[in-house]
Amino acid sequence: MNQPIVACMNVAKSFPASYDFVSWLRTLGRRPRRAALVDVSLVVPARQLFGLLGPNGAGKTTLLKLIATLSLPDSGRIVVDGIDAARAPDAVKRRIGLCTSEDRSFYFRLTAQENLQFFGTLAGLGGRVLERRIQEVVEVVDLGSSLNKRFDAYSSGMRQRLALARALIADPEILLLDEPTRGVDPIHADAMRRLLREELVGRRGKTVILTTNILEEAWSVCDTVAILNAGAIVAQGSPAELNATIGGRMRYAISLDRVDDGLLARLRGIEGVLHVHAAPSREQTLTIELVAGGRALTNLLHALSSNGTTIRGLRPLDDGLLELFRLTTQEPSHE
Repeated sequence: MNQPIVACMNVAKSFPASYDFVSWLRTLGRRPRRAALVDVSLVVPARQLFGLLGPNGAGKTTLLKLIATLSLPDSGRIVVDGIDAARAPDAVKRRIGLCTSEDRSFYFRLTAQENLQFFGTLAGLGGRVLERRIQEVVEVVDLGSSLNKRFDAYSSGMRQRLALARALIADPEILLLDEPTRGVDPIHADAMRRLLREELVGRRGKTVILTTNILEEAWSVCDTVAILNAGAIVAQGSPAELNATIGGRMRYAISLDRVDDGLLARLRGIEGVLHVHAAPSREQTLTIELVAGGRALTNLLHALSSNGTTIRGLRPLDDGLLELFRLTTQEPSHE
């Protein structure tokens, strides 16, 4: 296993909670607080893609912000590349690129190039070095032809790729990505996942920590997954290790614009596809059983898109990964 590059030890974080007069009396005039993270410990090996999986409000974004030194934990310790994040936050910031899905962090009336010039300058770059880095990162995220478009003309997928380009501008060792495929269509989401897995981690040796509430995304790209609920880690391990707890299979219903024998034969030959059944209906619906892990669903969607087939609907049919994800909706004990 690679050496750890990020370590969180017994990290806790809370925020002031809303309250009424009765609550104020019960706490003897002290404002109550809401726990966002509770005793979180994890180790992220270098040059891995590490997933933080959980429902909305689980504490995923809070943990990313603590690692990025945008906030301090109430207790516990975070070490990034051997550096204590609380004692040397500037040194940690130089090693980290943070990619959020917040559109408001960009300037809408500036072009993509102007935005990158601004944020590159904030990162301490300038002159030819900055111009070279802009060309490099837009090539990586495939935005070169749209560099002179204003940000407000960008689609959701383009905005996500520009956010990733901004995170890469200073060539950090560690990337922190907060739901990088949120609001992106399935084809562009798959392209983003392949970019993270194959280019940034595989070829460039980056360490990527991403948050997601999409199970297939975590299973298809991550080396290790930590499942969070109500600020606590309820399960952690590789997709293969977590698969062992749920039986390792998943079924989907996929509605297409057309189904023929050639398409069925092609789908049955995809790695990770266990069974394909065509329903006798006008809706051209397939029931497909996949290995619950790896890139089975990603491979299937890629094969359909490259074949020119239009996907009209996709939904899971049974337990599998969903059962594991239900762990994250249970209230853990913080005693």
